[in-house]
Amino acid sequence: MTKTFIFLISILSPAITTAQQSDITFIVAGKTSNHLQQLDGSIQTLNFHFFAEIFLQPDGIVSPARISTAMRTRQVDFSDSDYALEMHGGRYKTEEELEENYPDGDYVFHYATPSIGSVSQTVVMNNTRSSGSGLPAAPKIYLSQAGQAVPPDQVDPDLDLHVSWSDFSEGRKDPLGIVDDLLFVIMANCHGERVAHSGRPFENIPYLTYADDSYVIAKGILNAENAYQLSVEHAILDTSMEHGVPAIGTFATTTFLELKTTGSAIGNDACPTILENFDSGQTIL
Repeated sequence: MTKTFIFLISILSPAITTAQQSDITFIVAGKTSNHLQQLDGSIQTLNFHFFAEIFLQPDGIVSPARISTAMRTRQVDFSDSDYALEMHGGRYKTEEELEENYPDGDYVFHYATPSIGSVSQTVVMNNTRSSGSGLPAAPKIYLSQAGQAVPPDQVDPDLDLHVSWSDFSEGRKDPLGIVDDLLFVIMANCHGERVAHSGRPFENIPYLTYADDSYVIAKGILNAENAYQLSVEHAILDTSMEHGVPAIGTFATTTFLELKTTGSAIGNDACPTILENFDSGQTIL
């Protein structure tokens, strides 16, 4: 086996490279637009946003963790959430405002872990699309049960719910073989608690890519006479790998949709209105 072949495998195979460290599954920096789909199928733009996240392996440790934005005015600390270390920029009414505050360029993660030490890792945000916007079109969400289309406010909790979406035409395979453009489906209950998630890469569980066209939320997950929040995200990726840590720069678009289930709740289980959003992307500006 030649040295060149070994070098190429070390770049292209995340299964090999991630074994070199045991704290981080992947890091991501992204620009996103968020939208709300109405009951009639029309889609309203909510906001534009910048975010960065560090996802940890089981028992992984990252401390401290900061990010330098492309404007390099200062380093911003990450905060610990339930499932990742996060940094969130402001929310803006237009993509132009987002670009003014978070332009394309190098976003540098500064972090320390027991298995890697103290390092700096760059995520490149680079819009190469000729349309002018780096963000994919807002996905339109479609629901069906037992082979029939179902309105968002008439979901039967006793049947599987099939979620599909408009074509992710911007999605592509990753030329580096790290991870293809991604697609996420998340459902939360009226209290903002996640009850279904289509999965994330590098976590040894199934997940969705641009090539997938549907996701099933199994019967029994939903309760009768309840409200739920559903989101579908299309994410264009630019990938790299350093220190055994996959890095993703993403331009992503998410559509949110509120659902209601039919039937009568048992006892005090009824929750027919959204009490708490599960994602701050639902903020209406």
